[in-house]
This record gives sequence, structure tokens and C-alpha cells, in this order.
Amino acid sequence: MLQSLVYMSSAAQPFDDADLDEVLAYARARNNADGLTGMLVHRSGRFMQLLEGPPDAVIATYGRIVADPRHDEVRLLVEESIHTRRFPDWTMAFDRDEQASTPEGFNEFLTAGDVSADASRARELLRWFRNHPMAAPTASLGKHRRD
Repeated sequence: MLQSLVYMSSAAQPFDDADLDEVLAYARARNNADGLTGMLVHRSGRFMQLLEGPPDAVIATYGRIVADPRHDEVRLLVEESIHTRRFPDWTMAFDRDEQASTPEGFNEFLTAGDVSADASRARELLRWFRNHPMAAPTASLGKHRRD
């Protein structure tokens, strides 16, 4: 039996492309080593991630995320037992300059959409996050313009 969960959080600080590339490289290596698959999506200063794999690894990873000072307002949205993985590996999607080189593990989910027939609550949450931009949290707004 495998465990799956989806959480959403706000970034406690702004993330630029270089920061997101670093998160992608580190998290991909760590999650692969822990036997985890899924997808992390960053948009407008918010994160949503679907994690799946061995229950102990999923729960330990979620615990590290909750304790990570780069995340605010971590909210668990869905947690369930699953029989088969929905994702073949771990990837990350975020808005990036189209001219920049594409790092390994980058997912075109935000621009290309999701063609999966999976209608699970977890997958539907990812689709919702992609299609419903939210106001950016205060930390990701950067400098405030003065009138």
C-alpha cells in the first residue's frame, strides 16, 4: 500500500528562477532517494504538492515541509492510501522564462496542462491550482510601489 497527500502553502520569501531551479534539483534528488513521486507546483508565491510513495517516507517528508521556514500556512488538503502511483517520477512545475534552458525534472504542467485521465481528488486539486490563480502572499510581492 502507498500513501498520497496533497498540501498547499505560501512562500515565506520570494523565489526567483534560480531559487526554484535549486528547489527542483534538491527535492528531486531527495524524493527519488526516498522512493517518492509526484509533482510540486509553484505559482504566484504559493506551492501545491502531490506526494506519493511509502507511507513513512511521505509522512517524514511532509513533516520536514511543515517545519521548513520557507513555507507559511501549510495546509493538508488530501491524504489517502493508494494502490498504484499516479506519477512515474517526481517533477516540478513553475512559471519560467521560455528562453531559459529546461532543467531535468521540470514539468510543463502550467503551460501545457494535464492530459491524464486520472480524476482523483488529488489530481483535480492540482488542476484547480493551475487554472485558478490566486493573489500572491505578501512575502512574494517583493518591493511595494509607492505612489
